[in-house]
Amino acid sequence: MFQSFRILLVEDDDGLRSCLGEFLADNGWEVGEAGCGEEARALFRQQRFDFTILDYHLPGITGLELFRQLASHRRLPAILMSGLASTEEVLAARDAGFYSFLRKPLELSALRTTVENLIRSQFGGPLANLPPDQLTPRLRPRQRPNF
Repeated sequence: MFQSFRILLVEDDDGLRSCLGEFLADNGWEVGEAGCGEEARALFRQQRFDFTILDYHLPGITGLELFRQLASHRRLPAILMSGLASTEEVLAARDAGFYSFLRKPLELSALRTTVENLIRSQFGGPLANLPPDQLTPRLRPRQRPNF
């Protein structure tokens, strides 16, 4: 038996958010979905998540800014995604400490592989019957991102 992980998915495109949320849930992960920074912050306060998947371009805030806001309360491993995927965005994500950066349109197999690698890297792999207090990510200070 493995431990199910809770993902905070923040994507402003309703159709894409729904598709990604369903895909992640079908792969065994629990997903909280938000369409903007305000919704994401509310979910973050109400529920415990193990990591986040953030869109770079959100209404009123970037995924990078949201990542920093959430990290000021509790640091979570995160994946950033963007359709523009400019060099500046990729470098900013790396410098901010994101685990990985994915370009849209997303290949679902690449998303699944990235999430699985994040879990192995940050949590030690599939976890069997561990108490909740042992599910804290092992973040290292300047960990090499997977870009």
